[in-house]
Order: sequence, then structure tokens, then C-alpha cells
Amino acid sequence: MKFDKPLLAAIMGSLSTIPSEFISRIFISQGIGKYSVYQLDSLIVTMNRPNIFMGLILNLIIGGFIATVFYYLLEKIGQDYLVLKCAGISIVAWGVAETIFTATIEGKYIDIRPISDYYVHIIGAFVFGITLGLLFKQFLFTNTLD
Repeated sequence: MKFDKPLLAAIMGSLSTIPSEFISRIFISQGIGKYSVYQLDSLIVTMNRPNIFMGLILNLIIGGFIATVFYYLLEKIGQDYLVLKCAGISIVAWGVAETIFTATIEGKYIDIRPISDYYVHIIGAFVFGITLGLLFKQFLFTNTLD
């Protein structure tokens, strides 16, 4: 049976969004930040009505896409320091997403968010990257599944 690693990478990317949402929910419950990761992503579709389930669907797609692109990128940059590279690429993806989000939605359709919200989401992106790196290391780049 052929092992489809890009599909597995996409699934791992989707699953890695869950700890990110969990961490952001903890911060939100403590009064740090305004939107969880899923709520913020849902605003891309709803513009001004945060919805966790809409954000879940969108975030699973985005996480899977980022993981698949990163899987192919690893062929060029190598697999050493895998967890660190995953964390780094997730921070870069966060920066791109925040830039696009801030330029298109924030201030036009929703109020400008507090600075703490950015910290919550960058920590969430870091957790996503660490989780993705650990999953890649465990399930994609071991000799037992080749």
C-alpha cells in the first residue's frame, strides 16, 4: 500500500490547530485578548460576527494547506531542526495572515483589536508550529512508515 505523505501532512496541519485554539481560549478566559484563533479566522468569512464553527472549518483548511506547503519545502531546506523550522514557518504564516487581516478587515468591519490579541495569536501560531513539528517528526520522518 502506498503511503500518501502530503495528505498525512495536511491532516497533521489540521489537527495542529486544535492545541492552538485551546491555548488561545485559555488566554481569552483570563481576559487576555479579544478573539480566539478560530473566532478571528471566522471573521474572514463573516466580517463582523465571530463564530467558532466557521473558524474551525476555515482553520482546518488553512492549517492543512500550511502543513502541505511546508512538507514540500522541507525537501529543499532539509529535516534537521524540524520542530524549530515548523515553529518558524508558523510564525511567518501568522505574520502574513495578520498583515492581510489587518489591511482588509480590521478597522473596517470590526473594531481595532487590543495589542494583547496579537500576542495571543502569535503564541497560538507558535503552539501550532511546535505541535506540527512534533507530529511530522513522529509520523512522517521516521523509518518505520516509509
